[in-house]
Formats: sequence, C-alpha cells, structure tokens
Amino acid sequence: METIGKVKLIALTGLVIGVFAITGCKQHSPPGGQSSAPEVGIVAITTTPVTLTMELPGRTSPRLIAEVRPQVGGIIQERLFVEGSEVKAGQVLYRIDPATYQAAYASAKAALARAEANLLPARLKEERFRELVAINAVSRQEHDDASAMLKQAEAEVAANQAVVDAARINLDYTSVKAPISGRIGRSTVTGGALVTANQAAPMATIQQLDPVYVDVVQSSAELLRLKRNLANGEIKGQDAGQTKVTLVLEDGSSYPQEGVLKFSEVAVDQSTGSVTLRALFPNPEQLLLPGMFVRAIVQ
Repeated sequence: METIGKVKLIALTGLVIGVFAITGCKQHSPPGGQSSAPEVGIVAITTTPVTLTMELPGRTSPRLIAEVRPQVGGIIQERLFVEGSEVKAGQVLYRIDPATYQAAYASAKAALARAEANLLPARLKEERFRELVAINAVSRQEHDDASAMLKQAEAEVAANQAVVDAARINLDYTSVKAPISGRIGRSTVTGGALVTANQAAPMATIQQLDPVYVDVVQSSAELLRLKRNLANGEIKGQDAGQTKVTLVLEDGSSYPQEGVLKFSEVAVDQSTGSVTLRALFPNPEQLLLPGMFVRAIVQ
C-alpha cells in the first residue's frame, strides 16, 4: 500500500510540474513562435537653473525723512496743514509772527538807501579829481583821498546790501516751509507757542513713503558661506540692483509689489553678528508704514 501511495504522489507531482512548464511556455512565446526583445525605458537628463531663496526678518523705513524746525524765533501765529496729510516741498506749514523781522528788513533797506546816496557824490568827486590831476590842477594826494572815499562809500553800500539780504531771508523764514514732499505727522506746537531758531525739538516730521526701504538682517556666517559659493562657482550671483525681493507682511499675507536689493552694509553689527541688507519697494498705496515688521524673501 505504501508503494502504491508513493507512485501516486510521484505521478501527481510530475503532472503539476508539466502543467506549469506548459503554461510558462505559452506566456513567454508570442504568436508565430518568434521571441521578442525586452523593453528598456530611457530617461533624458537635462540641467536647469534653480533659484536659491532666503527668508530674512526686517523692518520698513522711509526713503526720506525730515524734521521741521524753525530757523528764526518767534510766536506761532497759525498752523497751515492737516496732520497726517500729504505735503509738497516748499509748502508753508507754520507762520511765525513777522513783525520784528519786517521792521529789521525796513531798517536795513533804509540804511542801504543812505549808503547809496553817499556813494554818488563820492564817485563824482573822484571822477572830477582824476581829470584835474591829469592837468596838474590838483595834487595827486587830493586825488588819492577822493579815490579812498569812493572805495569806502562802495564798501558801505555792499555791507548794507548784505544786511538787507539777511533781513529779507529772516523775514522769509517766518513762513516755515516743508523741506521735502511726503506725509507729515502730528504737530508738536500750536498757535501761540514760542519757538526758537534751530531748537532741539522738531515742530513736525515729514516722511516720504513711496518708495520705501526695507532693512533686513543676515548672519555674517551665512553671508560668508554665500560669498564662498559664489567664488567657487557653485552658484551664480546677480548685481545688487537685479536681485528681486518679495515681502510677507505681519498678518501672513504677501505684499503685492516686488522690490529690488539695493546694497549690503559694509560692517557687521558686533552685538548681533549680522549684516544689514537694504531693499527698495514701491509703495503707491502706502500700505507699508515705517517700523513695520516683515519677512523678506531674497531670490
């Protein structure tokens, strides 16, 4: 019985192997009995430039800023601007009581007129003595004295003309004007306040916000690594005026205008070990205000 069972097992095993052999032949033999070459995939490799970006913290600052101070002293008569508004260069912002300066200007003009009146006879006398000394009608000493009097009279006129010019400038300074165009902040003085020439405290501050600067900081170690890669040819750099910069605002939104990197500071801040980079952004809607914290993405 054991022999019969072994024979059946051997026969069954042979049958199974035969079935698999036949099936395998059918799967690998294409119609017509011809063999096919194996399929090989081909991948084309190309090089493309990859833009490196850095995200750096920064703050906005005005492109121009000017503090308004009086150049003459006196009582403020009126303020002629709206706080927070746009002003133009040369626009009158304050008016200082001009009475004292008008009087000084009138006095200077009177002194000039007196000096000019004294100049005329001195010139006529010098011309007359020049003719007389040529025919020996007067001595040369008399002619020299007349020439000296003429020069003194001319000097008096020039000196008084300078006094008139200074008085006119001081009178003009009673109209305190905007030194630059931009947005003016709050006024620190009101009508009736006493101001002095070139006082320490500004009367107001004007800031130009379009365009606006964004100052970002980069670690000096990262800057060294970047310069080393540039020197080795591992990466290709751009000129400062061609490097593009985008901004992420404090609320996480993206600023719609693109800026350019203008320059890098030439010294490292010893307290932070960082270098300041400055970018310039258009700001037509004045969405960027001085002092805002932003994230700058430098490409």
